[in-house]
Amino acid sequence: MNPQIENIIRFLHNLFTALWIGGMLSLLLVTIPGIRKNKQVTAPWPIIDGIQKRLNPIAIISMVGLGITGMLLSRASQDFTRLFDFSSSYMSALSIKHILIILMVIVAVLRLYVNKQVGQKKDPKTQKQSMLLLVLNSFMGVVVVFLSSVL
Repeated sequence: MNPQIENIIRFLHNLFTALWIGGMLSLLLVTIPGIRKNKQVTAPWPIIDGIQKRLNPIAIISMVGLGITGMLLSRASQDFTRLFDFSSSYMSALSIKHILIILMVIVAVLRLYVNKQVGQKKDPKTQKQSMLLLVLNSFMGVVVVFLSSVL
């Protein structure tokens, strides 16, 4: 593959990663706590839900973009053998990264479902479930970024 094209693909891959995982982390660490601690906000979840709805298309586009750019980067890599191959340290790290990403997509879909329930029920238990899923996905996202830097 042409080195300039590979650099553009790697840039897009990193950008999609930053948008998806960065969006989750900023929501978890800044936005939600800031809204909850604001004394003027009496009903935080409609605001949080509105922000999440703005982030959802960005996350979906990023997931698709990561899949496409990841496949292109794998094809260009001399170290890549096949999916879920644990025969070398490189492929083991990449396989763990892929497993985590699949789990992250599943958790993201589950969280969309839970967030619909939050909007309907306005139940603190359901809100807590949504937050736990966000924490879980954010943690897995940080591990994915770590594995990406190792690779």
